[in-house]
Amino acid sequence: MRVCMLTTTHRSRDGRIFEKEAKSLAKKHDVTIIAPSDARGIAEEEGVRIVTVPKPASPLLHGVTLWRVLRACWGEECDVIHCHEPDALLLALLLKATQGRRVVYDIHEHWPSEIPFDLGIPNVPVLEAMISRVELLLARFADAKIAVSESVAGRLRGGRTEPVIISNYSVAGLAPTDPGVRERHGVVYMAGNMQMFHGIRECIQAISKVRVKFPDVSLTLIGSIRADIGAITAKINPRPEITMTGYLPYREMYETLRAGSVGLLVFQPDYHNAYIGLPNKLFDYMLCGLPVVASDFPEIRKVVTDAGCGVLVDPTNPDAIAEAIVCLMEHPEKARRMGESGRRAVLERYNWGEMEERLLAVYREIEEQGGKGQIRDFAG
Repeated sequence: MRVCMLTTTHRSRDGRIFEKEAKSLAKKHDVTIIAPSDARGIAEEEGVRIVTVPKPASPLLHGVTLWRVLRACWGEECDVIHCHEPDALLLALLLKATQGRRVVYDIHEHWPSEIPFDLGIPNVPVLEAMISRVELLLARFADAKIAVSESVAGRLRGGRTEPVIISNYSVAGLAPTDPGVRERHGVVYMAGNMQMFHGIRECIQAISKVRVKFPDVSLTLIGSIRADIGAITAKINPRPEITMTGYLPYREMYETLRAGSVGLLVFQPDYHNAYIGLPNKLFDYMLCGLPVVASDFPEIRKVVTDAGCGVLVDPTNPDAIAEAIVCLMEHPEKARRMGESGRRAVLERYNWGEMEERLLAVYREIEEQGGKGQIRDFAG
């Protein structure tokens, strides 16, 4: 089949969209990604065709992005549109109605809370309820639904198709096989688009506290930074040593991670989507053999507890974060065992191989049934 992956907000080489789903689907199908970018272009990478459309500088002009994405998808010869946001789902359903395309809705986020947060008006129950109703209505017309976790899938269960859980587990083959040379007291924090809800202020404050005991401790921030680091550190004493790498391709990202000694994941409970999230970075830390200091949130807690790979903390408390980091640094053998447990857990059960099989099974069912009938749950 010919598959068009449609996104209105994610980058074309997003970890889930490109590195995992598109590459996996390309083993059996012809795959094109249509995504917004700084410029228009067409490229092919690792068997995936990538079409980018220019996005306006202002998010207030998002409607222009939607029109450009719709126009690009309209001209594509494809059988299935695999969409990644509610507005992309709306575009896909328009093409389903007019051109007979089949539609897969891929739910990465809890959109009723994520959209208001992106608009700068988080935690508005009336708005969240309205977005939820619209999304649920649109999702009823998708030929298949997949979701990143049970917490995200729960509200979309019921109806003609049940969501299949396809989690953001790591692609084991992308990471180096050996642990690399560790910085003795190197702490790493990674996010594709780092914002304040990622706990940037809290982790910098925590590292400052750790530095009192371990003066050589350093913090490496991996990803695009959407926070004023200078303003955060201006009044912190002692001021921590911070390295900002910017966005890194997957292999470079893994090389940087494996040089660290502790991985931080301190999402703040600023809104519901952050609270129920199960980020890529958790599994990437684990794959690189890093013990983690992580927010004690439901989905994260399940994995960290099951794998025995780190310490859960109250992410709003820099003292608690600092205490956990110090504990791992004071007990290197314990930290090493946690890192080994995390890596083993990824290789044995939290790896993309199983998720790839689920994804390909969904597409086999679509192909066999011609988009009609219920897509079975392939989790079992």
